[in-house]
Amino acid sequence: MNITNREITKDEHTKICEDFRNIEIEYNVPKSEEERLNITVDEDNEVVAFASGLINRKWFNLTDLWVHEKYRNQRLGSKILKMLEEDVKARGIEHIYTHTTGYNSNETFYEKQGYKQCYVFEEFFGVKNGHHICLRKDL
Repeated sequence: MNITNREITKDEHTKICEDFRNIEIEYNVPKSEEERLNITVDEDNEVVAFASGLINRKWFNLTDLWVHEKYRNQRLGSKILKMLEEDVKARGIEHIYTHTTGYNSNETFYEKQGYKQCYVFEEFFGVKNGHHICLRKDL
């Protein structure tokens, strides 16, 4: 046996993933088919807001929510988040989760939308209140 610190090859990665899938099959875990959903707001041919995430079984991972600085504090983020939530709920999704930062109080935005904190990694980003925060909402 040789224990080293090296990158694995693409073929090695494929074999490892196949083994993970075999373990899932052993435990009757349905195969995951991720699907990305997007909501984009354009004005004058420019993107001014964007929300995106991945459906995975009964969960939706909100990976991105962005509003251009000029359009912030106008409830645009709340509006596109609600649109995305309604879309995923109509598809049978039961839960949504996201990760955000604490240094600009993003968690407050999500809490106002009904999200609850799952966990916090304090000072994750090495700046004051630079927390990495996971939030979730049951739809």
